[in-house]
Amino acid sequence: MKTMILFASKAGASRACAELLATRIANCSVCDLSKQAPDIDDVDTVIIGSGVRMGRVYKTVRSFVDKNLDKLLSKRTAIYFCYGEPDTFEKAVEKNIPVQLISNSLCVKSFGGKMPFTSSKTNDWILMDNVNALIEMVEQEEVR
Repeated sequence: MKTMILFASKAGASRACAELLATRIANCSVCDLSKQAPDIDDVDTVIIGSGVRMGRVYKTVRSFVDKNLDKLLSKRTAIYFCYGEPDTFEKAVEKNIPVQLISNSLCVKSFGGKMPFTSSKTNDWILMDNVNALIEMVEQEEVR
């Protein structure tokens, strides 16, 4: 099975998470949506990642989802946000992702977040339990 991770990142958090996932998921490619909108026809699983600012995912992610919703609904999907406000995570998901895609997704997780435009020498801000849960769901479904 082929997996593609699609992400958009401004401060680098979503990129770091996409790269981390790609090291742990077999037969996986990574695509920065701010550089290109890929063809997902030959992909079995699509993982979508985005940072969230002021409650909104990045425009390139929202645009890709809107333009490719029918294709995404025919794929195995998982979604992650890099979002440092856990109290409003569910609201951000509902506001930014079509309900059909949420319902169709293997999982929707917050990977944590860091302050915009800050650098960190470690990735200790990443919620590894949520990363591992997403990977487990993707791998578990691949076996079936």
